[in-house]
Amino acid sequence: MTKEELLEQAKQLAENPDSADAVVQARVLRKKWGRVKEEEESLYDKELQESFNAYLDVISAKESEAFGTIEDRKRAIIDKAKEVLNQTNFKKASEAMNDLMEQWKVSGRINKEKDDELWNEFKEVRNTFFDNRNEYYQKLQESYEHNKEVKKELIEKAKEANTLDNFKEIANRMDALMEEWKKTGRAGKEDDDLWKQFSAERKTFFNNRNAYYSGLKETFAKKTTAKQEIIEKAKKNLAISSFSDEEFEEMKDLRRQWKEIGNAGRENENTLWDAFNKVMTTYFDNAKYYRN
Repeated sequence: MTKEELLEQAKQLAENPDSADAVVQARVLRKKWGRVKEEEESLYDKELQESFNAYLDVISAKESEAFGTIEDRKRAIIDKAKEVLNQTNFKKASEAMNDLMEQWKVSGRINKEKDDELWNEFKEVRNTFFDNRNEYYQKLQESYEHNKEVKKELIEKAKEANTLDNFKEIANRMDALMEEWKKTGRAGKEDDDLWKQFSAERKTFFNNRNAYYSGLKETFAKKTTAKQEIIEKAKKNLAISSFSDEEFEEMKDLRRQWKEIGNAGRENENTLWDAFNKVMTTYFDNAKYYRN
């Protein structure tokens, strides 16, 4: 914390109508100010010091009206500590409890018996808080361990999915695994590393699928070209229609070649087949008359 920030807090305390709280907080600020170290003391630092002291002097002037007794100060701190027990954000609650400890240190002394009595009461509240905090973090750690094992299992299932040949099945599994991952809570410090492993398996799937369909698209393009060439040969023979043995056998061979090429893809296969089948049907229907 910088001196400028401490100065601003001192200013706010000087304007604070709750003089009791301001007096205790001012003592804490004075200790914090002493902890801020500067490499060299400049004129600006002296001006800050003077302004800081001026605000604290304003607060000190209210000290007589701040609390009726030191006991009142300490009981006020105890009450605030009890309020901290209701907070669910343990990081902020710990900061608040530590701040109350600082206030306690500068709250003054009464006598040993009374001071011990009040300290034991304050300590009991603090112990309850720390017990609650420890229990919370223990359960949180147990949750992390459980989630870590769940995510490790999901990673293994993703690896197993990538060994399949059916990309539709792999996609369905990956989607289901992703939903399970989203439902699973954090796994602590290892969470980022686990996500990288899981994400890598998903990336492997997407890369493999993209490569497969890219290759399939290229294969379909080649098959489309090959079938278009067959259609042109068939059309050429149909145009000539000599119905010679050589031509007749060539047309039969074109059918064989068509089957050997295989499917040219959903986008083109039906159109290609309709064109090829029309030519072949016409040719062989005509051949019945010329070759009988």
